[in-house]
Amino acid sequence: MRTMRMSTWVWLVAILAAFGLGVIGSQARAAEPARKQLEQRVEVLERKVRLLEDRAAIEKLTRAYGYYIDKKVWDEVVPLFAPDATVEISNRGVYRNSSGVERLFKQVIGRGHPGLADGELSNHMVLQGVVDVASDGQTATGRWRAFIQIGMWQKAALWAEGTYDIRYVKHNGVWQFQYMRWYGTYFAPYDKGWAKQSFSNNAPSTEHAPDAPPSSPYDSYPGHYVPPFPYPNPVTGRPWSSEDSEKYSTHGMDAGTAANAGSANTPLSGGAAPGSAAPPAAPAPAAPATPASAPPPPTPR
Repeated sequence: MRTMRMSTWVWLVAILAAFGLGVIGSQARAAEPARKQLEQRVEVLERKVRLLEDRAAIEKLTRAYGYYIDKKVWDEVVPLFAPDATVEISNRGVYRNSSGVERLFKQVIGRGHPGLADGELSNHMVLQGVVDVASDGQTATGRWRAFIQIGMWQKAALWAEGTYDIRYVKHNGVWQFQYMRWYGTYFAPYDKGWAKQSFSNNAPSTEHAPDAPPSSPYDSYPGHYVPPFPYPNPVTGRPWSSEDSEKYSTHGMDAGTAANAGSANTPLSGGAAPGSAAPPAAPAPAAPATPASAPPPPTPR
């Protein structure tokens, strides 16, 4: 009798245990979709955090570059570029790979002299960055501008400005420059300003020749060129094309054309209204060469 009661209890416990496990299993199955949804949300958030961290690292890289070139610390500039990087500054031509990058900065721009000379100013304010990181977190694009002050004490001072078109790559887990092109917008003497005088773009070095000639000609001030935007319009999603750049750029404009073109009479503020008589045409002075006592034309990086 006692054995029978024990057996009954065993069976009852087994039945209750099976029932409990069934309930637990049912609840687990019901919770599975919510668990998967939570895991997906966490994965998305982790990906967004990684992209934000990547963008912060890229912005730091680019700004650090600006600070280093301010003081011409070339040994800190060169490692910022990937081993197979390509660099094109102004109209100097294309420099490739680590050897080309080092030759460009140390020999062409730095003229074999590390650091600033006595009485030299070389400020490069790298501003207005727009960085887009690829979804895989391995490459990115950037568009920046550099506002530049170049000077030699008691001799000369220059203004310059231009646009950086940059491609970045994550190399061994660290972001570096893969491709950099700087388009000079204007080069002007400080004392006269960009309304009165403009220097031409830098030309390729004959002593430390580039690996390839300038990839494409473009107008600097008083002409203008719109480097292709690497990102689509953030509202419409419309991508920018090279044809768009051609549409909004000048081609071979000289100082005389700029001063006497009909569109030059359209004021930015005040003055003559559109359609009024244009001022008498004045002969445009030729762009003078940089004075012998002045530093070389600005070499924005």
